[in-house]
Amino acid sequence: MLCIQKCDMHLFQIEEQKRPIVYQVETGLFFELDPLFQVILACCEGLSTSQVVQTLTDQYEAEEIVEAIEELAQVELISDGALPVISDIPTTEGVAACGVSQTDRLQVSLHVSHTCNIQCAYCFAHGGDYGGKAMLMQPEVAEQAIRWIVTEAQVLGRCQIDFFGGEPLLNFPLLLKLVPFAKSLSARLGVQIGFGIVTNGTLLTDEMKQFLIDEKFQIKVSLDGGRQTQDRIRKFHNGSGTYDVVARNVQKLTAEAPERVYLQAVMTAYDMDEDQIADALRSHGTENALVGPAVVSPNAPYAIREEHIPVLKQQIYKRSRRALKAILSGKESEDEEFDSRIRKLLTRAKSCHGCLGGKQYLAVAADGSIYFCSSLADAPEFKMGDVFAGIDREKQQHFDTQFNVNNRPECKTCWARNLCGGGCLWDARTTTGDPMYPNPVSCEQTRYKYELAMEMCMEIAETDASLLQRRYDLEVVS
Repeated sequence: MLCIQKCDMHLFQIEEQKRPIVYQVETGLFFELDPLFQVILACCEGLSTSQVVQTLTDQYEAEEIVEAIEELAQVELISDGALPVISDIPTTEGVAACGVSQTDRLQVSLHVSHTCNIQCAYCFAHGGDYGGKAMLMQPEVAEQAIRWIVTEAQVLGRCQIDFFGGEPLLNFPLLLKLVPFAKSLSARLGVQIGFGIVTNGTLLTDEMKQFLIDEKFQIKVSLDGGRQTQDRIRKFHNGSGTYDVVARNVQKLTAEAPERVYLQAVMTAYDMDEDQIADALRSHGTENALVGPAVVSPNAPYAIREEHIPVLKQQIYKRSRRALKAILSGKESEDEEFDSRIRKLLTRAKSCHGCLGGKQYLAVAADGSIYFCSSLADAPEFKMGDVFAGIDREKQQHFDTQFNVNNRPECKTCWARNLCGGGCLWDARTTTGDPMYPNPVSCEQTRYKYELAMEMCMEIAETDASLLQRRYDLEVVS
């Protein structure tokens, strides 16, 4: 006797919406379940079709039950050798079978400074020196780094260089030399180039401001919210607060180029009102407010831990409702997070890795060493070569295999593995001590965000069946 087996799936219900939804892990299909389907999935495991019918005949007609079982088999939620199973469900044309969202550029964080003029409680760079010797990148190293980056980017035709630290403005004279050098080289090699900077905003002079604006930099300034929050976490070395200086400098930038100024806050357990933090950032003259949790050891007093998950979920839910309202009204969302998750669900693309680290996103340390990403530039095991000899391709391939989501013990059985690809390796290494084991707090948030995104798809489709297709310019498959 052939018995029904349930396939890898995730059944859930957003508490506020009371809508039962099922997600099929391997195909990426998701849809709302009617009561009969719910009952069959609850009782069918290990039973034959006739046994399921016998079990449920006091509630439903036999023919109705059989038809429902066949439908569940067709969408691969259950399998039985006696049932017709569609094994080749079409996906959106052109979507890679396994990968992360691809970009058409090489993005490199260039660490022109391994030292900093302030101290932040959660600093992943160990105060700016990445656990090594405090130093500024030297011109000969910097020029070779530019040569390597632009040459490496020829395959894609575009690159983005983000000046990073420590505090990159401590080495501003080097930026003045590197930008024209990089522009000249990229023009000769046929590579489009863009520039960005991540700064604490305390050293900005009028000359620096004008240079960044004239060269069309994407300017990211770290500001953790209002005065009390900022001055508690981000201080000058003499212990005084940084808020007033940063706020004044930010307003100079936003007065001239608000669209290219991004204020990014690190949220800690000391202040978890995400909306209030974002509003404080926007009060400085730009709508580009980015708020993310501190990535630190869970033992730190300001760490966001598992007991904070209910608060985090409340805030995520509120964000999803605002995003849904914007989508239904045809407006841009205040952040693109849910738009990108909805697009991911609709294309049913699978991710084997959490990011493009080690491939299309890399970091060059102040001594010219190439690392998997900026956040792991303190970890010798994540060094991938240097700008003089290039990338160790065997090591690059090793990372690609080692950190494939299907090779990570905690990830390979998670229903969301094909959506998140395993998440951030730096987050995992910092919070669990092992990059192979993800941060459970981050995992819980990621899963919840995808559940909300699925529920949002249902609501959008009910309101306007063609809106998903129009907004995301896709052949919708759901």
